Amino acid sequence: MADDLKTITVLFRAKNSFEALIKKDILSYGLNPSEFGALEALYHKGRLTVQQITEKVLIANSSMTYVLDNLVKRDLITRTKDETDRRIYVVDLTDKGRQFMDDIYPKHYHNMKSVLSRPNRPWQPWIAPSTPWCPCIWPKTNNSTVQTR
Repeated sequence: MADDLKTITVLFRAKNSFEALIKKDILSYGLNPSEFGALEALYHKGRLTVQQITEKVLIANSSMTYVLDNLVKRDLITRTKDETDRRIYVVDLTDKGRQFMDDIYPKHYHNMKSVLSRPNRPWQPWIAPSTPWCPCIWPKTNNSTVQTR
């Protein structure tokens, strides 16, 4: 039982470390995590409804409206009524939004990859590389490239 609680604590600490690093990187592009999540979903999936974005980014629909309003103001996305069902809004990247993501996403990907591969890992005091129950934290050492779609 004590080991189970220690494992949970270790995972929460690792999650908090990753979350702080990810947030710092995202903020450096002038976005908050919700804005980045919406742009990232559109960048990889193409046109989506507001509901689909909400499900992918995992924030409340009312909060998503605010996020999308901000992205529309910055001319990074468009939000239009669906032609077949006028109750549904469809969201897409503008050319400016696509260019923005073409610029920042590879940097973000590289930064996140370097977080996982740097020797001074902030989560290292809590998790040993041989920990069998969390292989997702330890990256494979291949030379995969960034895929944007």
